[in-house]
Amino acid sequence: MRTLNVIIFTTLAVLFQACGGNSSESEKDTKAMLVTSETVQLSTVSKISQYTGTVASVNQSTLSTRLLGQVKKVYVSEGDVVKEGQLLVSIRSNDIKAKKQQVEANILQAESAFKHATDDFKRINNLFSSNSATQKELDDITVHYEMTKAHLEVAKKAKDEVDEMLSYANISAPYSGVITQKFIESGDMANPGMPLLAIEAPRLYEVRAKVPEIEIYKIEKGDKAEVWIDASNQAISGIITHISPSSRFSGTQFEVRISLQPNEIQQSLIRSGLFARVNHLKGEERKLLVDEKLVIERGQLNGVWTISKSNQALLRWVRLGKTYGAKVEVISGLSINDILITSSTERLFDGTKIQVN
Repeated sequence: MRTLNVIIFTTLAVLFQACGGNSSESEKDTKAMLVTSETVQLSTVSKISQYTGTVASVNQSTLSTRLLGQVKKVYVSEGDVVKEGQLLVSIRSNDIKAKKQQVEANILQAESAFKHATDDFKRINNLFSSNSATQKELDDITVHYEMTKAHLEVAKKAKDEVDEMLSYANISAPYSGVITQKFIESGDMANPGMPLLAIEAPRLYEVRAKVPEIEIYKIEKGDKAEVWIDASNQAISGIITHISPSSRFSGTQFEVRISLQPNEIQQSLIRSGLFARVNHLKGEERKLLVDEKLVIERGQLNGVWTISKSNQALLRWVRLGKTYGAKVEVISGLSINDILITSSTERLFDGTKIQVN
C-alpha cells in the first residue's frame, strides 16, 4: 500500500511539473512584440510625368578639316583639358605654303603695277585738265588704272583663301574644354570632313529626353524637373530650356532638353552619355505614399507590414507606382487609415501578436 502511494505521488508531481512548463511556454508564445507604427494618409505631391534621356554637354563639337593630307602631329589625347585657341592637330601643308608664297609674290607685283597706274592716271588727269592730253589718253589710262586695281583685289582675295586653307591645316580648340574622343593618329591621312577630335565644354550639361506626342502639350519652357542618374542618390534640379517643334525625324517622339543645375558633389558625378530619368513637375495631386525602406521585396512581389484589427502582424502585398524622393506611391493593396509597422524589436512573421510602443 505504501509503495502504491509513492507511485501515485510521483506521477502527480510529474504531471503538475509538465502542466506548469506548458503554461510558461504558452505565456512566452503569446507575449506581444513591441513595434512603432504610423497611419496611412494621403500626401500632397507635385504631379509627375516620367521620361528617360541621355546626359550631354551643352557645348560639344566634332573637329574636322577641309584638307586632304597626312597628319603631321596630334598634340592631345583623350581626357586632356585644353584652352581656347590651343593647337590640337597639324596637317602637312607644304603645297599650300608654296602657294601662299606665290600669292604673296603676285600681290607685290599687283601692288607695284597699281602704284604705277595710279601715278599715270593722276598725271594724265592733270594734263587733261590743262588741255594738254586728249580724251582718248584719259580713257585709256583710266581703263588701265581700273584693271590694275582689280588685279590687286583678286591677288588679296587669293591670299585670304590660302590663309583659310592653312587654318584647316592647324586645328585649334574652338573653346576651352576636354577632349572626349580621338579619331586619328600621327601619320594617318586626313580627308575633308573626316572627324579628327571630339571636344566638349565641362560643367555645362543637359539631358536630352524623348517625350511622346500625347504628352508634349503638358510641357512648357521654364518648367521644373528632377533628374536622376544612377551615380547620384539625390535628384538633380533641372529646367526645361528647349522643346522640339517637330517630330519629323524621330517618329512620334519630341526631343526635350533639360538644363541641369547640380550642386558641387553632383557636378563631379555627371558625365556625357549617362542614362537619366526625368521627372517633370507641374501642378499638385494627392497620393498614398510610404517610405521605400518599409517595402519588403519577395521575388517579384512587394509588401509592407501592417497591423490587423486583431493586433497581429499582417504582410500586405502592394502594387507600387512612381517614386517621390524617399517615398514611393502605393497604387493598390493599402487603404487610408491602415496602420503600417515602421519598426519592430524582432523579426516579424504573419500572425505575430503586436503591441504598439
